[in-house]
Amino acid sequence: MKENYRLEKEYKISVDIFREGYREYQKKYVYPKSYVFMGLFALLAADFIYAAVREPDNLMSYLLVVVCLGFAVREWYNPRKIRRSLVETYAGAGQPVYKISVGDGFADISTVSEPAENNGENADEEYALPEPTRIPSDGQMNILEYEQFFLLVYGKSVFYIIPSQDFTEDEKKIIRCLKNREI
Repeated sequence: MKENYRLEKEYKISVDIFREGYREYQKKYVYPKSYVFMGLFALLAADFIYAAVREPDNLMSYLLVVVCLGFAVREWYNPRKIRRSLVETYAGAGQPVYKISVGDGFADISTVSEPAENNGENADEEYALPEPTRIPSDGQMNILEYEQFFLLVYGKSVFYIIPSQDFTEDEKKIIRCLKNREI
């Protein structure tokens, strides 16, 4: 059964846009929690430093200062490491073609072509493309618009990057209005 879509468009995501999109996602949903934990660990480290100054013979205080500072550095480093790893993985996968289909109250996002690495040596093996992912336009969906892309976030853990350079102004308006169901 053919859905009644208001917009169907194929697009590719460049590595630079993927990097920037994931960075913006982290700024909005990952970094705030990391900053809170970094602050808590720094506060605990300061408390243990105070305890070490008061009682210089207490070796446990010195150990706990190092542990707290280590956890604070880990909270700072891990999101950056994860972003670098994901960008490298995405860059190594080629540039698959994605498709967004926007209907009344939902968006379907799917992969329409296989990654470049599957076009070569195992061409006789069939590569099964995943089914489209339906994102309902409900209270969990958030659409953030940036200069070069849209960031479609469902919940706080699922996100899609949609580059805006391939879309006309009317198509961009349909994407913008998806959250408000004003299509």
